[in-house]
Amino acid sequence: MQFGAQPTPGYLNNFTPNPQRAYASAPVFTPGPPPPPWNGNAPFPGSPPVFRPTADGWYIPPSPSTTLYSSGSSQTPAFTSNQQTPHPSDDWLHDFWKGRFAPFPGATSSPSLLRKNTSRGVPITAPAHDSPPSQSQPPHSSPKVIFSSSAKNILQSKDNKEKQKTQKTEEKESSLDKYAEIFIPQYLQDIQNQPHNLRVLPPMPPFPPQDYLHRFFPSSIISPSSIQRSSILSNPPPATAPSLTASYHQHWNALLSWELHKLAVEKEQIVLWKTGIKVGQWDDAEFLLLVPGIRESSPRLEIGDLLVLREVFEAQKVGSGIAFEGRVVTLRKREGIIHLFCPALKYHIQAYVGPLDPSRHSQNGNVVFTPEDVLPLLFNISFVPNARSSCLMDVASKTLHDAMAEPFDTNRRRAARRWLFPVPDDLLREPEMDSIQRYLPDESWTDNGLNEEQKLAVSSIVLHESHVPFLIFGPPGTGKTRTTVEAVLQILRYHPEASIILCAPSNPATDTLVQRLRTTLQPHEMFRLNDPNRTFAEVPLNIRQYCYVHNDVFALPPWDILLRYRVVVCSCLDAGILVDAHCTNAALARLESDVVGLVHPRRQAREPIMPHWTHLLIDEAAQAAEPELLIPISVVLPGTQGELSSTPSTGISFGSIRPSITPQLVLCGDPNQLGPTVTSDAARDAELDVSLLQRLFDRPVYADFREKPVLLFPPRFQPSTTLVKNYRSHPAILMPPSTLFYNDCLVPCAVNGSIVWSGLPNPRLPLLFIGSESKEECVDERASWYNPGEIKCTVDTIVSLLAEGASCSPPLQASEIGVMSAFREQVWKIREHLRKEKLNAVDVGTVEDYQGREMRATSKACIISCVRSSNRFLNEDLSRGLGLVIFTLHSLFLCRMNVAITRAKELLVVIGNAKMLQQDPFWRSFLQFTLRNKLYTGPELSLELDGNYISRLESELVVDLDEEDRGVAMAGGIAREILRE
Repeated sequence: MQFGAQPTPGYLNNFTPNPQRAYASAPVFTPGPPPPPWNGNAPFPGSPPVFRPTADGWYIPPSPSTTLYSSGSSQTPAFTSNQQTPHPSDDWLHDFWKGRFAPFPGATSSPSLLRKNTSRGVPITAPAHDSPPSQSQPPHSSPKVIFSSSAKNILQSKDNKEKQKTQKTEEKESSLDKYAEIFIPQYLQDIQNQPHNLRVLPPMPPFPPQDYLHRFFPSSIISPSSIQRSSILSNPPPATAPSLTASYHQHWNALLSWELHKLAVEKEQIVLWKTGIKVGQWDDAEFLLLVPGIRESSPRLEIGDLLVLREVFEAQKVGSGIAFEGRVVTLRKREGIIHLFCPALKYHIQAYVGPLDPSRHSQNGNVVFTPEDVLPLLFNISFVPNARSSCLMDVASKTLHDAMAEPFDTNRRRAARRWLFPVPDDLLREPEMDSIQRYLPDESWTDNGLNEEQKLAVSSIVLHESHVPFLIFGPPGTGKTRTTVEAVLQILRYHPEASIILCAPSNPATDTLVQRLRTTLQPHEMFRLNDPNRTFAEVPLNIRQYCYVHNDVFALPPWDILLRYRVVVCSCLDAGILVDAHCTNAALARLESDVVGLVHPRRQAREPIMPHWTHLLIDEAAQAAEPELLIPISVVLPGTQGELSSTPSTGISFGSIRPSITPQLVLCGDPNQLGPTVTSDAARDAELDVSLLQRLFDRPVYADFREKPVLLFPPRFQPSTTLVKNYRSHPAILMPPSTLFYNDCLVPCAVNGSIVWSGLPNPRLPLLFIGSESKEECVDERASWYNPGEIKCTVDTIVSLLAEGASCSPPLQASEIGVMSAFREQVWKIREHLRKEKLNAVDVGTVEDYQGREMRATSKACIISCVRSSNRFLNEDLSRGLGLVIFTLHSLFLCRMNVAITRAKELLVVIGNAKMLQQDPFWRSFLQFTLRNKLYTGPELSLELDGNYISRLESELVVDLDEEDRGVAMAGGIAREILRE
């Protein structure tokens, strides 16, 4: 395995396109007049003809009988009409979706880029809920018609905005609004609706490739890829969705299509108008593009996503009618820059721009540009979303739906139903002794620091064959990942034949699992599966030995080697690679059955086929939507087979007399931390943002144990464990989140040092809210936000802390301080100011950066900068999913607040505009806590103390209250206990 640059298959000489592939589907053009040069001067002798539009502003390329490009370079391909290949058929794609998503592997975009359809409106009605919403989930509104939009309405809205802009330009300069929307000239908007000839990229190769499958599977077993099996793009989004129990697949199919539609509409509205590009790596046909919005993931881009660049002639105020397709190869969010691969644009420059300066731009007869050169090109640049992940989720939901709908009572059917819709009767198993809770012996623990709840969870997973998913619910700092890692190690110890799939929704969280396990497992025992589009820079250096690399991209190892690994670690979405590689329990069972049937055709009684994947453990399971978790679940779902043979078996035993033919499913997470990102209001109201962990946790099979624990001796096996002992934070830091988010159940168990700082008004409670009324500022037309006053306050606070750091126990270091903000521009500007103070070691990141990260969860002191100081842009924050405050019960913002205030170990400092934050009910309760306990400093805050959300910890640990505050605290405590009963 090697790491480094390598030519992509199908390309020559460092990404120079192969003439037989790159323009295989390029259109044939009609002849036109010879174009004059770009810069108005005579063409350089010997250079290719340069391009100019005709009198009416349309581009007319050379005759197809002549060479399209003729720069004289031996590496520049010449494409003629006889090199055309038919465009892959997309008859299965409904007209509603055509042209709105990136082509799937093995396919290319249509060479004709037509005007967008102006009638995309689809009225959508939410499905009825199968059960009441969870009390721990924010309530959802449920109007009859939730979503209705059309491009026509959007255009009308734009027209109204333009009229408002025109009116504003007539106002006095002193009254101009610097935050107003920029004016887009009509000719630029017309270019977007103009037909274009699209220079398409060559198709991405399917992964895994077909030859990978044919090495190990007969053709009769190989099924189409997940993309080909998905029906989500075969029809427009439905107006309504059936309930979850009425049709499991159709329910998720509808919600995913609503989400895809909203994603496509959003991407269609994001255009970089009249934008220039720069050269990145000329030999690699790599260009640089400034996209300020990626700082806040607007648009949300990933490696491998596509862009369309429509050429603009500013002087003539027209478009050329030609467009280029580029692929994202690198994201530099700090600078707001992306690297895109676009070979057609390179050849266009060679053929029609030519060397602007012959002394610098011509080498050995080839046109060459460098990053320092200014290209005389302007484009309208739009973004093309990718539907691959939605297709994977759609196929996974259909797989589980079909399993539950099987006509016979097979193990596959029972497993699917018990995993998704478990009932209390599923816990009544044979033999009866298995219902007794058992524990691992004390000497077997790898991690001797586990508490009783953590040991109970691990013992339940290892020693019991639970027919329903085992759930581990854990608030911040309670050791969820630690418990999951110990469970993996104990499974391997007690079940030598076990094969485990270990997942998390995000790549960083998945990498953390590998880092925890690498001290015990060797590279031949554990495999970190990565998507081929993932860059090497994203993977921590200390776990790269657990990855497999082929041709300098992440890949699958040979099939026989893959099946030897005891643990395969991947993200939930990347588990789709195993599905397409046919490394699922169902595919492997079918292969084994066919082979056994051929070898022993007359055998009457056959042993049950043991699943290859015996355990699936998903950490941070609340971060993903239910359909995303179905992807790895579909991998371990057992195949269809008959009843067990009466013949003794040597199969894997999980404490039962009979061998198990049902894998174990374990979900671990916290629904009150950051969950899935859902853009569609319709899909959110239909609870696409409710994780499988949360939905299962609210079902009676689990709720009965929480609300009515069975006090039997010996104790009965329970299918879930709640971790409540917090080993991270000071009790004062736990007081607000315990009552706001965790039903007042957190138990402080941390053994930390102490912060000594004169800035604390109440040294016994290391928490402080610093009120700030400074105004926020934006960059690049509101791409991101920062607050200069809060930046200064943050830096001053850190300097003050470190000035007294030697008095802390132990002494406080800069590397032990973390700073969080919900806006990336604030993050980067704080970093810049800290560098000036030579405080580079301070860890500064977004709230999302801190959740699930191994190193960032251990800051002794955390400072939160809220940034937002006015109400004006809160609706925009809501639409983009930004910020820490919102005046509605939106789960994303509540969870982001919870993550932010639970990261600190010994000191929490919040800096923000308290007058604005108090409009948010959750921040208002937090501010009441700080006022009650004299932890607020800043402008006078008029806020009535009503006793709401006074936690048990606050009632027990805060004793130095005056008589009035003590009365409020007592009333709050009485109300809390009444509500609890």
